[in-house]
Amino acid sequence: MRGLALLFCLAAAACSPSPPVALDVNVSCVAEGPLLRQRCTVTLTDRGSGRPVEGAQVSLSADMPSMPLAHSVRPADATPATAPGTYHGTLELEMAGRWVVTVRITGPVYDQVTHAIDVEHR
Repeated sequence: MRGLALLFCLAAAACSPSPPVALDVNVSCVAEGPLLRQRCTVTLTDRGSGRPVEGAQVSLSADMPSMPLAHSVRPADATPATAPGTYHGTLELEMAGRWVVTVRITGPVYDQVTHAIDVEHR
């Protein structure tokens, strides 16, 4: 009977899901073209192995902390870039000031991070 219990424990451990991947997420945005267009680059790295995370779905959204929900910035999907684990997306902001960019990451890992940017008129 003990052997059967041990076998069950080993089988259960083998079938249990692996622990979630802890991500390092680097976000940078730069002005592009029209004054308020921001081209954002998101880099995803597995914190444990240091390897780039490929195949993720990444979306960007933005809001102004000083005027919450007052703007209607369209969310943008970020597409994979040539460098592994790097994604690009473009946000069309409505005015200069401090913005908080929210990065949502889904499949194969899931996470959400925010990053503040200051947008100035040129």
